[in-house]
Amino acid sequence: MFSVVFGLMLDHILELVGAFVGVNIGTDVSDLPSASKLVDILKANQITHVRLYDANAQILQALSNSGIEVIVGVINEEVLRIGESPSAAAAWVIKNVAAYVPSTNITAIAFGNEVLSTIPNAALVLVSGMNSLHKALVAANLHSRIKVSTPQSIDLIPKPFPPSIATFDSSWNSTMYQLLQFLKNTNSFYMLNAYPYYGYTKADGLFPIDFALFKPLPSVKQIVDPNTLFRYNSMLDAMVDAAYYSIEALHFNDIPVVVTETGWPWLGGGNEPDATIENAETYNNNLLLRVLNGSGPPSHPSIPSLPPTALGPSSHDNGTCWNLQVSILQYILSAICVFFALVVL
Repeated sequence: MFSVVFGLMLDHILELVGAFVGVNIGTDVSDLPSASKLVDILKANQITHVRLYDANAQILQALSNSGIEVIVGVINEEVLRIGESPSAAAAWVIKNVAAYVPSTNITAIAFGNEVLSTIPNAALVLVSGMNSLHKALVAANLHSRIKVSTPQSIDLIPKPFPPSIATFDSSWNSTMYQLLQFLKNTNSFYMLNAYPYYGYTKADGLFPIDFALFKPLPSVKQIVDPNTLFRYNSMLDAMVDAAYYSIEALHFNDIPVVVTETGWPWLGGGNEPDATIENAETYNNNLLLRVLNGSGPPSHPSIPSLPPTALGPSSHDNGTCWNLQVSILQYILSAICVFFALVVL
């Protein structure tokens, strides 16, 4: 038995060819299995996509010639250094990307995780760091196959409902404009971390729990945006649309939104009665069905936004345990208390 930060990642590639099952792996644990064992588990479960929260050399090497698509992460502790130094960014790409491709199929770099809400002092160098990473990819002739983005929290959108009038926190407008311009210029995508559990609890009864759990609502309780008349069947869809509308509010279009983390806690404190194993199982199983549906949110129905699933450390580390109960990975996850995160790529 082993404990490891694992996550089911239901991926669809940027070309939107279809849905895939993948896994997100974090290595900040004490008893991580060997890299070769991890890859064996991935292959045994027919996992074709992974996200690494850090650039673990052993795992990157073990993934060589596996055919598995890889998103490799820059940890938050490295964001300032890379953001301030193009040479540091170039060295990072040479060491952690160029050294492994093409045998290791790296397809994206995730620059930090929720940088603006967790290390706001790095805001001034966030986009410059992404630019430096991209330029390093250009120098290595890898920019056409490897994209750069940065996962950000739904908390950057103070009022996500109704989605049609959602906007980013105005204090971040300058940074967000630069970020979106970068994503547009490089044909990349916006990475969104969104947790319906917190949206539900913070709403103080405004939304029924079934809305957060992807459960169908009776007609009299359907959630409708009063401005667009779009019907929302889940809070996660509403959160994704809130991101789309926030992007449009800054006058950008055609930037795909990718859900990089989502989940439901199964063990919380006394003031978290809805953090149960049953609800976590319901959320995760219904999330799978939603992803395999292959459609996008109401504002972009032809663009799926729900796919990878990232299981890894999250900024909501308040003692709550998260777990993923999905049959395809039950062997892997049977003994794991993790932070569940979903990623869409």
